[in-house]
Amino acid sequence: MNNYGKNEDIYMNRKLMAAVLCCVMATLTACGGKGGKKEAENKAAEAASEEAAVVETYTPAVHEEGKYYVGIIQQSGNEALSLASRGFQEEIKDLMGDHVEVDYQVADGTELGCDIIVDHFLQDKDDLILAGGTLALRRAYNATKDIPIVGTGITDFLIAGGVSSVNEPGGNVTGISDLPPMQTQKDYLLNVADGDTIGIVYCSEEVSSGFQVKLMKSYLDDAGVDYKEYTFTDDSGLESAVTNACGECGTLYLPNDDALSRNMSAVKRISLEKGTKVFASNESMCKDGALAAYGIDYYEMGKRTAEVAYDVMIYGIDKADEYNNEDWEADDYEERGDISKISIDRMRDTANAYYNPVIAEKLGWTPNGSYTEVEVEAEAPAEAAAPAETAAQSGTN
Repeated sequence: MNNYGKNEDIYMNRKLMAAVLCCVMATLTACGGKGGKKEAENKAAEAASEEAAVVETYTPAVHEEGKYYVGIIQQSGNEALSLASRGFQEEIKDLMGDHVEVDYQVADGTELGCDIIVDHFLQDKDDLILAGGTLALRRAYNATKDIPIVGTGITDFLIAGGVSSVNEPGGNVTGISDLPPMQTQKDYLLNVADGDTIGIVYCSEEVSSGFQVKLMKSYLDDAGVDYKEYTFTDDSGLESAVTNACGECGTLYLPNDDALSRNMSAVKRISLEKGTKVFASNESMCKDGALAAYGIDYYEMGKRTAEVAYDVMIYGIDKADEYNNEDWEADDYEERGDISKISIDRMRDTANAYYNPVIAEKLGWTPNGSYTEVEVEAEAPAEAAAPAETAAQSGTN
């Protein structure tokens, strides 16, 4: 059985409805005039009704005695986070076989979308939540202080919340950080920039991105490198920020940023039009349009996160004695499964530099250093225009 607090018995319905109400009030405030206000009231009421229906009509899953249940909340369809989720699922199945069931859910990148998924996990009484991304972790931690939460794809856990220190988190949150070795990342960035002014582009609403940018700026300052910052607050402002950066800088630097990861097609299009090099922070962003990148292996991060979740469930949950595990050690049983004492780890050993051969060819760039070529599909050549009909073919004299 899970050790739920009394607050979990009420579930998250009230919190979700409060979130919907906040959205309603924000919409009404933003709309001027009686007509606009009335229209906004109607639309907001419809949205609130739909969200309430989602919560009220959910039927909790039926759990089998002696099995472990994990709810995965991935904050968006970000490809890097998807790799981490896949690595986690494959490894946890290898470790636990039929003794574990996984409910994998991908949110829409919003707080409310994450809240609905987390609420379902609470109603299901899942044993552990895997949170993919900073937003997912924050919403899960906001919902429960009792269920173990293991985070993955989170750059800085201290900023994300739920931990008091990386060595001894102190609560119900631990996990694996995706922060790459920043000194080495800086070296590869300068290799690609080759003297260019660097444009640092990121979403100012993503706190983990801001943390990584702060670290990179300190290294660039120490190296005496010129750079400019370009921020945006949501997807609608991304193209403008990227366009401005490409117009003023020869190379762009992109941290691990969910908004950028979701919109790499736009970054690719704009940067190629301007002839600007783009240096990103993970392999997936490189595959999706950056020239080069330096970052950790997200699939391996997911697998390592599964090992942490395994320890938490097998050694830290009171139904663990129902699981036949012959390698238990009584002396370290409690310590090994105590999530409050499991330190936040990093994936330094999996970090690698990548380059996109298609983008490199378009920009006339040749790798100068140890880069791994990412696998990308060659772009189909543009169709040739149909030849104009001759007078004879058209039947004209």
